[in-house]
Parts: sequence; C-alpha cells; structure tokens
Amino acid sequence: MCYDPSVAQGERHDMHVIRYVMSRIFVFWLSVAILVYGWFNHTKLVNDGYGVSESFVKNLTKLDDTGKTETVVVHILHLEDLVVIGAIMLVVTLLLTAARNVALGSSERRMTVAKALAHLLVLLVLAYVVLAIVWWYDARLVNSWFDASRNLIGRAAAAIDPRGQLELVLRTLGVSRHIVIASLMLALALVWEILKWAARSARARLRPQAAQ
Repeated sequence: MCYDPSVAQGERHDMHVIRYVMSRIFVFWLSVAILVYGWFNHTKLVNDGYGVSESFVKNLTKLDDTGKTETVVVHILHLEDLVVIGAIMLVVTLLLTAARNVALGSSERRMTVAKALAHLLVLLVLAYVVLAIVWWYDARLVNSWFDASRNLIGRAAAAIDPRGQLELVLRTLGVSRHIVIASLMLALALVWEILKWAARSARARLRPQAAQ
C-alpha cells in the first residue's frame, strides 16, 4: 500500500481546523459564562464595564458631527457590547495560550501570546466591519440574524430556567448579539484557514513541477 503525503496532509489540516473551531467556540462560551457569572455576583462591576465601554464608543463616534455614526454603531449595532465581550475573550485567550505554552514547553506547536491576541483582535474587528457593511446594504438581513439569535437564546434559557431570570440576564447582557458576532468571527476564521490550506496545496503541487 503506497503512502500518499497529500492525503496525510489533508487529514492533518482537517484535524487542525476541527481543533481550531472547537477552541474558538470554547473561548466564546467561556467568556459568556464569565460575563453571566460576573453579572450575578458582581453586578455593579459589570454595569460599570458596560458604562465605560459605551462612553468610549460614543467618544469615538463624535468624530462624525451628523450623529449618524453614533446611531448606527451604538443604538443599532451595539458596539459597546462587543468591546466588553471582546475584552473578556482577549483575557481568556491570553490565559489559555499561556497555559498551553507552558504545557507544551519548547514544542513547535506553541503559539506566542502576542500572536494569539492579535489574531483574535483582528477577527473581532473584521467581524464587526462585515456586520456593519452587511447592515448598510441589507439591514433586514442583519435584523433577521439578531432575531434568530434572540429566539435561540430565549428558548435555551427557558429550558434551563423556566422562571425566566436567566433569559432576562442574557437579554440584558446582549448575548444574542454576541452570538452573531462570534458566528461571523468563526466564518472568517474558517475562510482564512481554507485559503491558507489551498495556498499551501498549490505551492506543494508547483514545487515538483519547478524541480523538473
């Protein structure tokens, strides 16, 4: 039986993508869990965080004197929510990456903390840019995403807590909007991984031809 390096490479890529997807999902839901836990046990701290985030975003939008940017960014797309969950995700990524590097030692599979944080930050920014662009051209589509996410969260929360307290907390924290952003981030990451794999495969096929 002949060994096919391309098959082995494809299998390694598939495992890499699966691990990558699972790690991004884990980071997101762990961040949401931390946010919910913080709201239950340190409500003032979480509310202060949202207040600081909203003030920060509003100050950025003051560059537009018409007020249209603030309306879209703050009141429609709720960028202040992204700043809060994004900050938590960055801290979680920092801690998990540091722990992973310690566990792997000097392995080649180690990822620098700076690279991990930069990667997540780029995904966050790109996801919000994509959301803003899609909203600009098709606001109904974005609203349907938010509605579907809100319904999903409502059903899940009702199944866990029939009293409705959990649903109220999740709605207050804007978790449904976080899911939309996280889905966009995951889609962008998958597209990037697929493009990288395609580029590597193309280079691998061109090398033998160049050697000939």
